[in-house]
Amino acid sequence: MKRVMAFYDTSIGKKLVVAVTGLVMYGFIIGHMLGNLKAFGGATALDQYAEMLREIGASFLGNTTFLWIARVVLIGAVIAHVVTIIQLSARNRASRPRRAIRRRNASTLAATWMAISGTLILVFIVIHLAQFTFGWIDIHASGTEGYEYGAVYSNIWGAFNVWWVALFYVAMMAMVCMHVYHGAWSMCQTLGLDAPSRNKAIRGGAAAVAVLLFIGFCSVPLAMLTNAIGPPPDDVEAAEAMQPTGQESVVVAEGEAGWSN
Repeated sequence: MKRVMAFYDTSIGKKLVVAVTGLVMYGFIIGHMLGNLKAFGGATALDQYAEMLREIGASFLGNTTFLWIARVVLIGAVIAHVVTIIQLSARNRASRPRRAIRRRNASTLAATWMAISGTLILVFIVIHLAQFTFGWIDIHASGTEGYEYGAVYSNIWGAFNVWWVALFYVAMMAMVCMHVYHGAWSMCQTLGLDAPSRNKAIRGGAAAVAVLLFIGFCSVPLAMLTNAIGPPPDDVEAAEAMQPTGQESVVVAEGEAGWSN
């Protein structure tokens, strides 16, 4: 353990922790975005996907246990990521030349930005869980249903029909994606993947992924806010969908008439 902590105390060790935890977060963000896009398939598609996640490993771990393990790992990775970036930023500031007039170099600016944005992203994750996982923050548009466990589509529909909630999520996703762009580039440097011959391609790839993530994440709240995708079916619509039609309805009506005689 002492060797591990001694390695972590070095700049290389800290950068490696940032890179590994960044990979964990990168995988989660991509998977989360792909899952969110199921909202375009309607309430059933998204709710069934959410239920599938809750049931992973249920036969031997219990319902939602695997999902909670994944959440704990993610939150641990985010905390380690943010704390280590803050430590690296402080170390960079301490190592700057002590001059009356000095310019902050690009690496110091990047480290400072990553520390600030990483902290805000951690706060955003807490807000996100409080709103859509626990229902502690129940903000929804007038005329929509409040928070209901398991009703993922209905929960996000009600929230994203409040304009400032939708725009808050868009703004936070812009910050997340900028963090992802800088983080992907820094991770490639830490892992030794950068080289003059491919740095342009790495930067371009990091920017392209960040833009795609931004579009993917923002498409759902904006589509719900503008009613580009429909509201969840309410009880009346569900009941109407179950009503018999055609000849069957005539038979049912005759049967009901018989019972009334």
